[in-house]
Amino acid sequence: MHSFIARHFFYFPMQRVRSQNVRKYMAEVFPLERRSLDLLHSPANKRLAALVRYAAEEVPYYRQLFRERGLSPSQVQTSEELSHLPVLSKTEILRYEDQLIAPSYSGRTFKRKTGGSTGMTLHFLKDADSLARNDAIMHRCYRWYGIDIGDRQVRFWGVPVTPDLRRRESLKDLLLNRIRISAFDITESSCRDSMRRIKRFRPHYFYGYTTAIYGFCLIASRLGMDLNELNLKAVICTAEKMYPHHTSLLQQVFRCPVVNEYGSTENGIIAFQCRKGRMHLMADHLIVEFLDESDRPVTAGQQGRIVITDLSSYAMPMIRYDIGDIGSPSDESCSCGVTLPVMNIVEGRKEDFIRTADGKLVHAAYLCYTLKDDAVHEFKMYQRSLTDFLVQIVKSPRYTEDTELALKKKLYTELGKESRFLFEYLDRIPRESSGKLRYFVSELPQSANSVFRLGDS
Repeated sequence: MHSFIARHFFYFPMQRVRSQNVRKYMAEVFPLERRSLDLLHSPANKRLAALVRYAAEEVPYYRQLFRERGLSPSQVQTSEELSHLPVLSKTEILRYEDQLIAPSYSGRTFKRKTGGSTGMTLHFLKDADSLARNDAIMHRCYRWYGIDIGDRQVRFWGVPVTPDLRRRESLKDLLLNRIRISAFDITESSCRDSMRRIKRFRPHYFYGYTTAIYGFCLIASRLGMDLNELNLKAVICTAEKMYPHHTSLLQQVFRCPVVNEYGSTENGIIAFQCRKGRMHLMADHLIVEFLDESDRPVTAGQQGRIVITDLSSYAMPMIRYDIGDIGSPSDESCSCGVTLPVMNIVEGRKEDFIRTADGKLVHAAYLCYTLKDDAVHEFKMYQRSLTDFLVQIVKSPRYTEDTELALKKKLYTELGKESRFLFEYLDRIPRESSGKLRYFVSELPQSANSVFRLGDS
């Protein structure tokens, strides 16, 4: 389908039916990316004050919170004054879900849920205006790479299990001018079939899970397929952390920009990578805080928990929502021309830390620098106890009988000589129900993971 037809005859009409005025918000947010931070902060604070006042008056959870703390909405008018309010955890959202919904909200709402990769599946409401602004922000970011609404997309994503959901998603893909490659089925056979579909479709860009696109590229390279001939505008990786070995292979085989998108189901795009490689925060749409374990802001360059306030979310306000990720703010500017503030690459979730017998915390990213080499296509580690680990490996042709010993030696350097590693060899690492690949899973009791101090690793 031609991009113009997809954009004007399907996308915008579908959004109107859903009461989502994306055009309006595109006109609003597109110019904001090049305004000075002062000109961004002032309207953001006004929107924050309005949201806080609304929550205190209309949302049962916040009405009680303000009353118990003896607070007035007038005391929370700026991002700096948000510290008067507590951080909202996923556990609290599960517990107080009904009380976080504004019963007086009369606009159109949509039910959403997170993927539950940390074991907590959250259900929440999003209002049409908030979703429309999310889409406008997304299209603003994609324009940095010449991608317009309706451009043909190859989407590496999960595929619904039930026939009814699968038919609905297939129709949605058709109307949005995209084809879907299952993240659950990346094999030589499926890769050949997918490549034939992709060539017929003539996509403008790839989008999807980092490991799904990476796995596809590994097999395509092995089969001698030339992905550069697709002449893509960009490859946008999302939902999973992108490590250097991902970027290196993708840039090598596509020879086009490989872009890191950081976002969440709850908040849409949080930060997006520009052509200079910097991650720009969507500060005109979200207030993003980086906090230590005492809920104090960290300084530039320090790691902190990422806590978000969506300034457009009125049906179910989640003010100072701890999304469970770790990152660090930056006070540097970027030469790309976008003035939106910069953050450093997200390190991952608290659950992504390996605990050793001597009490040390080692981020799971360490595994990408030890287990990932030319002899290993894919890997995954399970921590069974403080000293016992299961390591799943998908071998490459370069794997030899000496490789396992070499990998163990590298793992010992940070995880300790007392660690025991059981290696299991598979044809493919099982994915999560969403289709994502998690490199590390801790099976330690919750109490063992409850003590978490930033900077220990």
